[in-house]
Amino acid sequence: MRSPTHNDPFRPAAGYARFVGRVGALAVFLGVGTAIAMPAAHADTEGASPARTSATATSTSTSSSASPTRASRKSRTASSHTARPSASVSGSSERPNTRTPRVPGRSSGLLTPAAAVAATSTQEISNQVSPLGTPAQIDRERIAMRYANSLPVALMKLVLRRGFRAAAEEQFALVGGPDAANLQLLDNAVDEYALASAFSAKILNPMNPAVVTQVAPPHAWFGVNVGGSRLLYDNPDTIYRFIPVNKLAEYVLTGRILEGTPADTTFSVLEGTSGKTSSILALADLDISPDGTFVITVSGEAAAPGLKNHLQLTSSSTLIAARNTLGDWNVEEPMELEVQKVSGPRNSLFAQLGGFVFLARLVNDRPMLASLLSVIPPLAIADTSLVGGPLTALLLVVRVNQEAKYMALATTDSVTGELRPPNVMTQPASNAEFLANQLQSNGYFQLADDEALVLTIDPASAAFFTVPVYNDWTITDDYWNQQTSLNNDQAVPNGDGTYTMVVSLADPGVANWVSTGGLSQGLISMRFQKLDPDSPEVPSVQSEVVKLADLPDSLPADTMFVTPEERAAQLEARLAGFNKRWAPYLQS
Repeated sequence: MRSPTHNDPFRPAAGYARFVGRVGALAVFLGVGTAIAMPAAHADTEGASPARTSATATSTSTSSSASPTRASRKSRTASSHTARPSASVSGSSERPNTRTPRVPGRSSGLLTPAAAVAATSTQEISNQVSPLGTPAQIDRERIAMRYANSLPVALMKLVLRRGFRAAAEEQFALVGGPDAANLQLLDNAVDEYALASAFSAKILNPMNPAVVTQVAPPHAWFGVNVGGSRLLYDNPDTIYRFIPVNKLAEYVLTGRILEGTPADTTFSVLEGTSGKTSSILALADLDISPDGTFVITVSGEAAAPGLKNHLQLTSSSTLIAARNTLGDWNVEEPMELEVQKVSGPRNSLFAQLGGFVFLARLVNDRPMLASLLSVIPPLAIADTSLVGGPLTALLLVVRVNQEAKYMALATTDSVTGELRPPNVMTQPASNAEFLANQLQSNGYFQLADDEALVLTIDPASAAFFTVPVYNDWTITDDYWNQQTSLNNDQAVPNGDGTYTMVVSLADPGVANWVSTGGLSQGLISMRFQKLDPDSPEVPSVQSEVVKLADLPDSLPADTMFVTPEERAAQLEARLAGFNKRWAPYLQS
C-alpha cells in the first residue's frame, strides 16, 4: 500500500524501528554467522531434509475441466466429484492424480480426509482436495512455524509489541487509544506478524522457487496446525500466493482456472521489500486455453511481440503475488498454480540467505558476480531455525513502521497529518502499494452497544467490492464463523444499484449486516476492484452513525431483513465456503 506522508504521527514508531533495526541487524549477523560455522549435524535436530535444498520445488497440479469466464461458475459437491485428473499444461511433468501431500503423522485434533469428506453432509465442499494443499506448501508451513518459534523471533516480538502499542496510542488518540478488547488481541497480532515474517524468510530464495500461500488465517490440515499469518488489512475474500523471482533467472508459471472462476485474479510483480507493484497481469489480460489452463513466462526481458502471457522483472523485483479474490465462497475456487525455474544462477547458500534480495543493487545487474556468489551450494542448515530464526527477526524489524503507516490509512489525514474522527470513511482512492489497480476507502469505528454505522456504497464501475472489519492491529479475526465482512456477491443490492451495509456489535436482523466481531473499536478498509478504466464514474461511500432503535428510519424501503434461522443458514453457508479453501479438512 502507498505509504502516507511521513509526519509527526509516525515519529514514535520510527524511533522504535531504529532501535529494533540495530538489535535485529546484530542478531542476524551473529546468528547467521554462528549457525553457518556450526557442524551440519545440527540440521538433523530441526528435522531438515536434504530434499529442501533441491533447485526445483513445484506444487502438484490436478484438475477437472474448467471455464475461464465468471459467467460459467457452477457449484459442485464432494459426493459427486472424484479426484481431478492431471492438468495437461505445457512444460509440466507427469504427476499423480491427487494433491494429497505425503505428510507423516497427523495431529489427533485433526480430521482425516475421509472423515472430513463424510462430514460434508451438512457442509458441501465442491473441490475434493484444495489446490492450495501442495507438498511445497506443507513443507514451508512446517519450516515457517519453526522459524516463528525461535529465540531471536521471541525476543524481537517483545520489541514489536511495544512498537505496535505505541503506534496505536498515537493513531487512536482521539478515542483514548486502543480499548481493552483490542489490547487483548495484541499478542495474537504480533504472533501473526511473526509467522508472516517467517514465511517471508522462506520466500527469499528466487533460485529455488515455490508457490507459497500466506497472509492466511489459522488452519489445520495434513497433520499441521498452522498459525495465522495475517497482516496489513488482509482481505477475507482473497487467497494470497507468493513466488520468489529474480531478473537473472527465467521462470514459467503454469496453472488452471477451475470451474468456479474467481471474481478477480491478478499476478503482480513486487519490488524490493516494500511490496511496491511494478506491473500487473489480470485474468482478462491472459490467453487461456479452453480447458482453463494457462502458461505465463517471467524474465528480465520484455515480452515478445504478440505475447500477452508475460511478466517482465526489473533489477529490484523480488516476488510475484498471485491473488484470487472470491466473491461467492461456495462456488468460486482458487486456481491451480505452480512455478518452474528454467534458467539462471544455480541454487546456492547465497540465495538461501536472501542475498539476491538484500544485495539486489549490487548483484542483479552483474551476472558474473552472481555466478561467483553462487559457487557455494545450498546447505541443509540454512533451512533450520538456527539461520531462519535470525532472518525472520530481521524481517520483523520493518513491521513497526509498516504497522504505523497502515494503521494511519484509517486514522490520519494523509495530506495534513491530522488525526481523523471515527465513523467517517474516506472516499475511494488508489493508495495500495500491494495492488495498484484497486481503490480503497478507509476509516475506523467507535460504536456503543446500541449504535450502528450505516454505510451507503455506490460501486460505480467496480465489478467487485468488499467491506471487511479489522481490529486495531490491521488484521481480521474469525471471519469464517462470524459475518465480519461482506462483498457485493454476498450482499443484497438496493433497487438503485447501491448497497447499504450496517456495521454493529448486535445483530440488527438486516441481511447486509457486517458484524464487528464483538469489538466496539476497530478498522474498516473497503476495496473496489475490477474497475472499468474507460468509465468516468467512480465509487463513493457515505457513512452515518445511528441508534439501533432508529435504524429502520435510516434504511432504504426495500432493505431485506432475515430471521434468526435465516441468519444461521447464512453463517453455515459462509463456513462451508471457507472450508473449501482447506478441503478436505473442515475448520472450526
